[in-house]
Amino acid sequence: MQELRYRPDATARNLKNTMSNEVALILPNVVHPDLQTLLSAAETELRERGYHLLLKITNNNPVLEKKSLEQCLEQRVGGIILYSDTHPGDVLKRVQNECPVVLIGKRGKRDVMEDSILIRYEKALEEALARFRRQGVREVGLILEREILHGNKVMDIYAKYYARPDHVHVVDFSKERGFKAAYELLHRNPDMKALITSNYLISEGTRKAIQLLKREDVAHVTFKEQNWIEDEGRYAATISVSFRKIAESAVRKLMGAVENPHTYEPITEAAEAELVETAPLLAGLDRARGAGVPLRLAMFDSPAAHSLRMLSQLYARETGVRMEFEMLGYNELLDRLYAPESRRGEIDGFMMDITWVDGLAKDGIARPLDGLIDEPASYFEDFVPGTVKEYGMSGERLYGLPFMSGTQLLFYQKDLFENASLKKLFKRKYGEELVPPSTWAQYNLVSEFFTREYNEKSPVKYGHVGVQGPSVYTTVSFLNRLWAYSSDIFAEDGSVAINNGNSLAALKNFTKSYQYVAKSPLKSWDDAVESFKQGDSAMVVLYDSHAVDVNDYTKSKVAGNVGCALIPGRTPVLGGWSLGIDTRSRNPEAAADFWVWACGNPSAIPGSLLGGSTLRQDDFARKDLENLYPWKPLLTESYAISRKRLVPARYRGRRIENEIYNHILSQEISDAIQGVRSEEEALRNIEERIRALLRSNSSETGGVRPAE
Repeated sequence: MQELRYRPDATARNLKNTMSNEVALILPNVVHPDLQTLLSAAETELRERGYHLLLKITNNNPVLEKKSLEQCLEQRVGGIILYSDTHPGDVLKRVQNECPVVLIGKRGKRDVMEDSILIRYEKALEEALARFRRQGVREVGLILEREILHGNKVMDIYAKYYARPDHVHVVDFSKERGFKAAYELLHRNPDMKALITSNYLISEGTRKAIQLLKREDVAHVTFKEQNWIEDEGRYAATISVSFRKIAESAVRKLMGAVENPHTYEPITEAAEAELVETAPLLAGLDRARGAGVPLRLAMFDSPAAHSLRMLSQLYARETGVRMEFEMLGYNELLDRLYAPESRRGEIDGFMMDITWVDGLAKDGIARPLDGLIDEPASYFEDFVPGTVKEYGMSGERLYGLPFMSGTQLLFYQKDLFENASLKKLFKRKYGEELVPPSTWAQYNLVSEFFTREYNEKSPVKYGHVGVQGPSVYTTVSFLNRLWAYSSDIFAEDGSVAINNGNSLAALKNFTKSYQYVAKSPLKSWDDAVESFKQGDSAMVVLYDSHAVDVNDYTKSKVAGNVGCALIPGRTPVLGGWSLGIDTRSRNPEAAADFWVWACGNPSAIPGSLLGGSTLRQDDFARKDLENLYPWKPLLTESYAISRKRLVPARYRGRRIENEIYNHILSQEISDAIQGVRSEEEALRNIEERIRALLRSNSSETGGVRPAE
């Protein structure tokens, strides 16, 4: 085929086969951003399943809609996704008899059995109207396209709160009509304080009318998919539906009908809109306590820290508080915090690895935050459950605010796992299906398959990316295996218990995985990210906070092709950082104010866009970030199963945690990877060295000797 430059004729193949691999998507237009999202997401979903897309545009014209449906049958497509608010009954029924169809729209017939997704705005609209009513807004205007009024439900809802039908304008789908309707409403009703518009194009015209009439006091709510960059400063709130999720549901339904025609049953689903209020980034800021005195902040050199440094300019401009950031490496930062007072200098605030919190609190370096945070119950309610305790508390007292997220996910190149030839080859070679691995044994098997040294047909050089060398990064990677194999460093009674059969199996699995990585050692998560971005490896396990550039088309060769899953064994190591205040700070109130703002909900979105991360659940659920970070929906589930690396409470402080995890474990494991010693010897050495360290610490502090 290559020599003759032969290309299969898809049209001829469709004539021979009873089922085409072409799916039609029929849209009213591709001008509306929501429909652009629907088109892009549907094309991606279909492509990943081996189908390609045929696009047709109807311009909201029922005649063109019917012609498009007829043409799809003539072209023998395998299925049709139709976005329509006209519900073309007779033609649609005839098409459905010949070809699977999924209907998307604001109108539908619940008494008809069909595959459809109904977009429902009623509940969110009522919530917006009720909120305006509670706030004392006496006049609210509606500017709607005709399809929104189907069944008069919208008018019934509006009449419950505002009995002014003259304040409702029905327009077509354009900016110009939106401008005319808004201008007329605001011109005739000087007391009108709110407008609700039913789509993005109408809202653009409405915004122009508000600007020309200098009516910036009018609260504007519109129906659109949420997007912080567009919404901040433009809208009081949005009534939002995820068209990406709608596309995914539509493709899933259609594939069920196409691939399982004898058992698939058509179902009508509802896509409910939600009211999303826009929180201004600088809302409520005033001249802060300690204005004019710079805050000295010691930070871990990371994307999140650099993101905060950029955002801090806004805070300084609004409050008068200046920040001086000192960016340090992992061990440099810890050394800085534990340096003698004569060499330490003044530090007001600092980042702390979550494993440092107990030690910094016990050793009198971190100051309790009691009394420095206003209304703590409401401030902390949106954090991922359990993270305030794990990231910021020692005992019953709060010492830090959760700042930089840290749960691990498996990242992989999607096309490798979707390639039909590779799937067949893997099945022949191993007798198993080629899927993202769910166990570490599978992880090594898949890694071997995608390592060209072991499989000359692999399209990539290496199976996975592995960090090496005596550092915390190597330790964390090993803990994933250790916990998955039902072992740990310490037993429940606090004794050292790592030297056992399960630990040996875990370490052997871990060292074996280094047969399938690049020979030049990578020493940090940042190195691992850079390696994976080059496209030479099939998989990598990363913290979400370090993966921000993986899906950036300007920096990554795998962007747009990134798959995500929970890590094998479901044993992610909880990582991340919090923000604390030094006990010797001369301005703890100002430092607390800045930390509260930095970890607040309004700062989460711009911080994420600048390369940072957050532990606010609202950020995980935002639809406008899924294109940048498609792994966001997995984070809550991954946090729920993440575990923190610890030492028994009686040994915490005096940098014991750092010595065990960053030095003893990492050194012995690295030696086992390099073949300097066997896995059995490495485990014996780890156990002996930890016991010796704890005995030494116990004798220095007069504490209880560790159990042997």
